[in-house]
Amino acid sequence: MKRESKMPFSMYVESGEGCIIGAHKHCDSMEILQILEGKVTVCVGTERLEAESGDFVFIPADMTHHVESDGFVNLRGLVFESSILEENMAHFDTEILYMFHVQSRNRIAPLGKSHPIYPILKQYMAESYEEFAAKDVCYKLPIRANIYLMMTAYLRHYCGSKDESERMVYHNVLRLRPVIEYVEKHYKEKIYIDDLAEKLMVSPDYFTRMFKESIGKTPIDYINGLRINRALELLENPRLSVAAVAEEIGFCNPNYFHKIFKQYMDVSPIAYRKTLKRES
Repeated sequence: MKRESKMPFSMYVESGEGCIIGAHKHCDSMEILQILEGKVTVCVGTERLEAESGDFVFIPADMTHHVESDGFVNLRGLVFESSILEENMAHFDTEILYMFHVQSRNRIAPLGKSHPIYPILKQYMAESYEEFAAKDVCYKLPIRANIYLMMTAYLRHYCGSKDESERMVYHNVLRLRPVIEYVEKHYKEKIYIDDLAEKLMVSPDYFTRMFKESIGKTPIDYINGLRINRALELLENPRLSVAAVAEEIGFCNPNYFHKIFKQYMDVSPIAYRKTLKRES
């Protein structure tokens, strides 16, 4: 896979079968993945998505992911730094970006040909790749412009709804922001629902219901998702034992870590590590 470095974005094409793209993550970059041909399974964190020719998959920053297929496939990807968007946003716009950050991590799904923003993604991904491949004078400018146009479509569709229920979700995600940021910082520690609810001065039952309705997961699922996503990254290091990985992400009991990992990934940590060896 050939990617260009020292730029705030890069593009690539990849084809083949089996493990098309090995497990990795972009720490500060997002990715728009386009399936040009064939059917694939895209694994993003604890989620497994089935996508086919024509589909787009948005991959958030800091999420371990890989792509596999039983047959021949052809892919195209655009990877770009989050700073490209943040540096040109006012305060209100950054709230929308935060809303999208949360929803894109917890409501991951392929975007097909019937989706309202599909024509926009298709047009500007194609134009961007043509510019990237030709590398004509000032080719970076239209690609950057296309990133803005595609992400504007994403943000307006997912965060600009005038539906009352969607506005309530938007309001509640922003209300939950201090809790989410706390959990993302302290997920390795013991976290109690009562303490999270107290931060918002609501009852634990109300907090749990609001969290599930707004984020799409229960608080426990969200916390475990953060832990398992980190475990996926740590398991790439063969020098770390499974017990050490468990301890690093907040599981004192390796057997309990094994149980939770298998619950979310359908394989044991040891089996997952073996798949990484086959990919390398």
